[in-house]
Amino acid sequence: MKPIRWLAIPIIISIALLAGCETTRPGAPSAPTVNADTAEKAERNGEHLLAASEYLRLAQISSSPQKQHFQLQATAALLNAGQVREARAQVDQIDVTGLDGAFVARKRILQARISILEGGQEKAIRQLDEASEQRNLNPATLAEINSVRAQVELALDNPIGAVRNLISREQYIAGKDAVSENQQRLWKILVSLPRARLATEFNNARDPILSGWIELALIAVENAGQSMRLGAALEQWKKTHPTHPATTTILSTLISPMPGISARIERVALLLPLTSGYSVAAQAVRDGFMAMDAASAETDKPKISVYDIGGDPAKAPEFYDQAVNDGAQFVVGPLGRDAALAILKKGNIKVPTLMLNQTDEDPDTVSKYLFQFGLAPEQEAQQVAERAYLDGHRQAAVLYPQTPWGERMMTAWTTHWQRLGGVVVASQFYNEADSDYSDPIKRLLNITQSEARKELIEKRTGQKLQFESRARQDIDFIFLAADAQHGRQIKPQLSFYHAARVPVYSTSHIYTGSANAVQDLDLDGVVFGDMPWMLVNNGKMEELRQKLQRDWAYAHTDLDRLYALGVDSYAVLPQLNRLSTDNTARFNGVTSMLSLDSHGRLQRQLTWARFSRGLPRLIDTSLKRKGQFEIENDAAVPAKPAPRS
Repeated sequence: MKPIRWLAIPIIISIALLAGCETTRPGAPSAPTVNADTAEKAERNGEHLLAASEYLRLAQISSSPQKQHFQLQATAALLNAGQVREARAQVDQIDVTGLDGAFVARKRILQARISILEGGQEKAIRQLDEASEQRNLNPATLAEINSVRAQVELALDNPIGAVRNLISREQYIAGKDAVSENQQRLWKILVSLPRARLATEFNNARDPILSGWIELALIAVENAGQSMRLGAALEQWKKTHPTHPATTTILSTLISPMPGISARIERVALLLPLTSGYSVAAQAVRDGFMAMDAASAETDKPKISVYDIGGDPAKAPEFYDQAVNDGAQFVVGPLGRDAALAILKKGNIKVPTLMLNQTDEDPDTVSKYLFQFGLAPEQEAQQVAERAYLDGHRQAAVLYPQTPWGERMMTAWTTHWQRLGGVVVASQFYNEADSDYSDPIKRLLNITQSEARKELIEKRTGQKLQFESRARQDIDFIFLAADAQHGRQIKPQLSFYHAARVPVYSTSHIYTGSANAVQDLDLDGVVFGDMPWMLVNNGKMEELRQKLQRDWAYAHTDLDRLYALGVDSYAVLPQLNRLSTDNTARFNGVTSMLSLDSHGRLQRQLTWARFSRGLPRLIDTSLKRKGQFEIENDAAVPAKPAPRS
């Protein structure tokens, strides 16, 4: 399936403008050697947006070709941060005319990565061909070309083509760890394929290296859980392929008594609190999960067993153990933070597990087989900070409810915003029980102080002054943490107090999920991030919705987001191997574009919209034709993920 297309909009982000500025005058001395340690450290820490900003700063003070080097580094960091729009804007302005072919190749590789994410696989192939045509490329660049070619083949549903490119890539990489990582990547592609397809590809393979890999995958799949048969088959394989490169890494994993075989999964357990205070939410997740299972046409799809863990989170570990004892080879759930923490505290993760929550616990301290996936509001708040920063804003005001949820949102947003280098000029809470929010809004906009000064002057002079209140001028935008009900009341009052032209950003909570041009007219201008499932109403997304939901009672409500969580929880299972071995890989689901971080947490990249005439309008995706916006919904039978390295 094609991934989601993110099509260009006519916007130039400020950091891209900075990078494009030439500050060296003719005849001026060359810029001193710059130090990229800060940017490189940020990248190592996974702070890719910070790294991009630093690389662009370095580009601004550097001369060619170091300038272009930092611009290319910034583009790569933006891509790693999931900021496709900004990466495209940045790479398009990099001038590599007259530079060494290596710069041309690096630019084309980055453009190809962007094309893949936009669904332009054929375009990506042409860009990679142009990269390959450059002379005297170093091994690292050639290895990257093969790596991105593998991504193209996967996007074109040609996994064997991807494996061929990864086999070719091995000749350009050095070091035991790098070779092992490359082999693990191609291995996980192979063992995720159905046995019948492996058999067909084995019969068609002519290259002995490729044939050996496919045969080895067949052995692993056919003999999963049967150690004696597996050992005998592996010994025979080694005799037939004595010089095959797999003998150095994969075989030791297969023979090891540790659980590392990526076998086909026949039973999946779904753990949900169906009889609890969260029963409606749990049922929505269940309905989405089971709808995807029912829609799958695979003949060997796993059997799904649903376990009701009830309302006592402390008992969640008991249900987890019961599911494993019943034969579950993969556990999805539980839903709920306390239940997840109870299982994590016990620390006995026996099979690959996708928890439907994101906790503060590091999954690596529990198990390499643990994955986490949730709709954390804090993650959305952080993405709002990133979006506003990339839109060029630096001076922010924050308006949030005086509730535990509001405090969490404010803290998550503020911490991330300041980490990016933004400034919080003002922060103000409001009481959700009020119907008039003029007091907190006036305090936020400094109007209260203006009125107080007016009263003081009148008192001292004894004269009545003509006075028109004026909002503060030192804020670029406002982050509003609010649901639809309160947002509809707050936004008009912001406009009334002279902040109509101040951009307002929010999270998905500002939108009910049901388009209502009358009720949401007061939200006009608000920019917010949400999932494609809630914002896209045509093309493949609408086809999938019609196929899955039909008469589902809670469509286009807040519960629809939990339904989408269930859909993606099923659909992402066969993709976890790919996501865990390639940090540039993305899965385009109904909740968002998903990536897997180094700790096994699925990270969402939201879709952005702006209210206009009471309706949410996509602002990054221009649907040139119906069906352009597509998702991956191939519910293939999942393979058991190998442990994360």
